[in-house]
Amino acid sequence: MRKITEVEINQLLDFTQKHYVEFYDVQVELVDHLANAIEEQWAENPEISFEEALQIEFKKFGVFGFTGLVEQKQAELNSYYNKMLWNELLKFISIPKVLITIALYVGIYFLIKYTEILGEMIALSVLLVSFTFFIVDGFRYIYKIKKEQKKQGRSWLIQSVAKSAFSIPTIGISGGYYSIINNLFREEFGISNAGIHFLSFFMVFELLCIFVFYQVIKPKLNQSIIETQNRFQLI
Repeated sequence: MRKITEVEINQLLDFTQKHYVEFYDVQVELVDHLANAIEEQWAENPEISFEEALQIEFKKFGVFGFTGLVEQKQAELNSYYNKMLWNELLKFISIPKVLITIALYVGIYFLIKYTEILGEMIALSVLLVSFTFFIVDGFRYIYKIKKEQKKQGRSWLIQSVAKSAFSIPTIGISGGYYSIINNLFREEFGISNAGIHFLSFFMVFELLCIFVFYQVIKPKLNQSIIETQNRFQLI
């Protein structure tokens, strides 16, 4: 039975690039799939040309070609890390970590309640500093990834997911908490008791999100990037 040659493998790689597959790991997976499918066609019909067999397989991907496959893989990876984030957060409402959550909540609540305006300013400052740090670190992280891609001449799907991870909405709206409280819970002499609970809850939520992101999610993403690079470096 006729086998795919090295020249044809390179042609398949060029074909995936021309059809908007920018991630090298996805390109390699597609090339492997196409090569096997073409060889199966040759087993049934040895007379069919390489180009004809390729076009037959490509049509099976539908109107949008490889784009749908790439988007599906991105969605799956994003969903995987989003679930990881929520699973780690849920651990903070189960024993023994729930004790940390309660202590953090109570501490923030009494700080705001008994220091009034000063407590509000401290809470707002913490939210804004955490938001600013996250944004700055995000730009730095994305720049680092782009620098590695330029150096290697390749990009990986997991790098795209890692960059999008810095758009997690639960962390990026710090200033909004304070605006909501001002509009809904403001009284003559400051924030109402309900407002203090509201602010305390969101402060705890944001701080836990940031902790989980930097202790679990970001290290996992970095590990996955390294593993992907090592897996494909000899290809």
